[in-house]
Amino acid sequence: MIVREHEKSFSFVQQHHHGQLAGELMEHWKKDMFPDDQWRHSVLTAIRNHDIGWAPFDKQPFWNDAKSAPFRFTDYPLLPKTVLYRQGIDEVEKLDHYAAMLCSFHYEQFIQGKDKKEAKQFIEDELNRRERLCKEVEGFEKELFEMHFALLQLGDNFSLYCCVNDPGVDKANEHIFFRDGIPSTGIFPSLPIGRIGIYFADQHTIKVEGFPFSYSFDVEVKQKTILKKDIEDKGLQRAYEEADYEMIPFRISPAKN
Repeated sequence: MIVREHEKSFSFVQQHHHGQLAGELMEHWKKDMFPDDQWRHSVLTAIRNHDIGWAPFDKQPFWNDAKSAPFRFTDYPLLPKTVLYRQGIDEVEKLDHYAAMLCSFHYEQFIQGKDKKEAKQFIEDELNRRERLCKEVEGFEKELFEMHFALLQLGDNFSLYCCVNDPGVDKANEHIFFRDGIPSTGIFPSLPIGRIGIYFADQHTIKVEGFPFSYSFDVEVKQKTILKKDIEDKGLQRAYEEADYEMIPFRISPAKN
């Protein structure tokens, strides 16, 4: 779960909803970096579903007693996290083997405590999975896979920017992940090495420097906002289930030079 805390409330964005937004964002990516070729469908499948394993968990969020707040994806315990990661990759594998390879490699990067037995087992199992699937994917190329993985990371981060920040937040108060911009590996020559500049021009407009999308477009973040008092009175799960979804619109457009 992605959680933003305010004085009297929490805003919740389900991980799979964030993943679906990531896929929508990357559908608009410039074609010279993401062409209409044999891989495009598989890559978009991976991007849209990279957090599908969270879906059943996020329908009933859990309370973190240590922080007096709901568990976030950043502080979720390792053991259930490996279970939902594996479950998510299993689901993607049913859809597309190449997409499952991308998701498998993506999840491996997020495993914390890699010296722990469960983390080591997860990494070993996913390496074996990718080796198995690689034999079934016709035309697999390592360099191309790295480019497609970079697209997944970019989609993930652009979507996270929309989800972890309050609409219209000033740069100084953005989530620490993105105050310096969106991470960029430099694998695409037309993108800056290091970071891609991004900021809110107003409450519903996000500006991107060196615009990597084909044109300006609109997206929405699906979230629930719940009063802390309702959580105290009803418990987190009941308060969450009873809350309605709200759609927060954003316009993604180029920053002026």
